[in-house]
Amino acid sequence: MLPAHCHHRIRVAEQADLAAVRGAAAELSAAAALDEEAAGRVQLVVSELATNLLHHADGGGAILLRRLDVPGGVECVALDRGPGISDLAAALADWAAPEPRAGQGLGYGLGAVRRLSERFDIHSEAGIGTAVLSRILKQGTKAAETAFECGTVMLPMSGGDHCGDGWFVRPDGLVVAVDGLGHGEAASIVARRAETIAGGAAQSDNPQTVLAAMHDSLRGTRGVVAAVLRLTDRSIEYSSVGNIAMTIIRRSGTTALTGCWGVVGYNAVPPPPARETWEPGDHLVLHSDGCTRLADTFLVRRLRHVDPVLAAAVLLRDGGARVDDQTVIVLRNSQRTSVATGSNA
Repeated sequence: MLPAHCHHRIRVAEQADLAAVRGAAAELSAAAALDEEAAGRVQLVVSELATNLLHHADGGGAILLRRLDVPGGVECVALDRGPGISDLAAALADWAAPEPRAGQGLGYGLGAVRRLSERFDIHSEAGIGTAVLSRILKQGTKAAETAFECGTVMLPMSGGDHCGDGWFVRPDGLVVAVDGLGHGEAASIVARRAETIAGGAAQSDNPQTVLAAMHDSLRGTRGVVAAVLRLTDRSIEYSSVGNIAMTIIRRSGTTALTGCWGVVGYNAVPPPPARETWEPGDHLVLHSDGCTRLADTFLVRRLRHVDPVLAAAVLLRDGGARVDDQTVIVLRNSQRTSVATGSNA
């Protein structure tokens, strides 16, 4: 069973896959307690995006869906490795035909997807592919006021029903990323426990203290690797054990953040917190070892001004290193209103 803050990945390669996308979207809409109007918008959005994958992406693509607890809603990301969109302005024109047009989706278009969404972004590159983000939220919900924007995509190992990665990002600036050793249900159980313990220790301002609480609680389990960070609008304080990758991407270059080797719950000695500065416009990218070289990919794909959720999805699409649970977190230093969600948000 996938946790709520994990994305469901539905491959879209043939007409029959549309039913699976709509069914998953309906289940998540019900779980998020969306009203009829919002749930209807979810269905229109996922139907249009999935149909576009069939008609315009070479070999189809994938729809990623997850329930949003804070604020309540459904998040949808469409990913493909097709030819890209040569004229984004035309593709985003908001027209609404009464009947579907051959080869052009359901007759609503990406412009209508944008209009139906509380949050929308698109990234397309010739010969690389297209990624589209849509979020539909409960009526009356409001994003959290923070000094940073956050986007996360977490996926289980291909074909898996459990995810051994874990994360949460809170509006007060606490960031936790974990990766349970191994795969499957056992790794998922320890990852969920690590998230719970970290959330319970979150009253501490010291990332080392949070890691130490996780280490004590996870003794006797298979353990996790983990990174805990405390963000402000000017600094990043962090303590890390294992191979969670962390990189600050600045206008002037990149800075890798390092911790110590070990396993939380087994042989870890959580290191004293280190500190780095970051400025408005800087990004912080974290990822588990299912992905690699994401800082380089971030720069090559020109993701600096892309919505962090969509940036995380593009990084995962193009930076997947091996068959494994995969998590990518992208944080942008910003004074704008943003949404920070996760298992304990």
